[in-house]
Amino acid sequence: MKLPARCLSGAAAVLSLAALAAVPAAQAAPAGGASSAAMAPTARALALLPTNIKAGLDIRIAYRRYALCAASNITPSNKSVYINKTKYQVGTGLCPIVTGMTVYNKSLQGTGTTPKGASTIWSSFGSPPSLPQYNGTSWTVAAPQGGLVTEGVSPNAGMANFWGFPCVVTTPVTIDGTKYPMAMCAGPLMENIDNRPVAPGSSIYTDNPSATIPVGFGKPLTGSLAGMDSFFMNPFPTS
Repeated sequence: MKLPARCLSGAAAVLSLAALAAVPAAQAAPAGGASSAAMAPTARALALLPTNIKAGLDIRIAYRRYALCAASNITPSNKSVYINKTKYQVGTGLCPIVTGMTVYNKSLQGTGTTPKGASTIWSSFGSPPSLPQYNGTSWTVAAPQGGLVTEGVSPNAGMANFWGFPCVVTTPVTIDGTKYPMAMCAGPLMENIDNRPVAPGSSIYTDNPSATIPVGFGKPLTGSLAGMDSFFMNPFPTS
């Protein structure tokens, strides 16, 4: 079943999205001219990420295929990205590819389902009943286990935002005899889903509290996303 992408207009009052209209629209699709099938997946993902991004908030819902990094561990790179003129270090991580309902930011990724061609995919988020999760040494399949960590308190050394950034499809991971599709993704470190810096010592929601650099978002959110913590933690509850 495929459902068309749609705005959250019917829930605008609940989700406080009316204020988002004042946020400037962003350039979306990353430049991928340096990307090549001959490059390693990490290098390809980094090459897809533009140097400068003008990010707004245009929240949409769709049924599609996407990379879900919520339970992955992120590795810092030597690349930087400017998002709304603020500089962030970039990290990369291996993320499972899932198909289902997702919440995405149209101002970052536009309406296209891929950043650049068939072997690419967007990082996004949703709440599938289970997904591959990396525990530091191996992959397991389990239900999402959201929790709070304090940024900078061991073992946590930071956080990453992988919502609406480019990935490349890579080699599947075999877990208990089943192959799961994977993508190598790139995204900013210490940047929140509202396109603002995350302050050191902030509380971070994540599905991988044991990760050194987990993917998540800072609490409390300010501005137009204030009060939407529970929605972003579980946008599509199954019960």
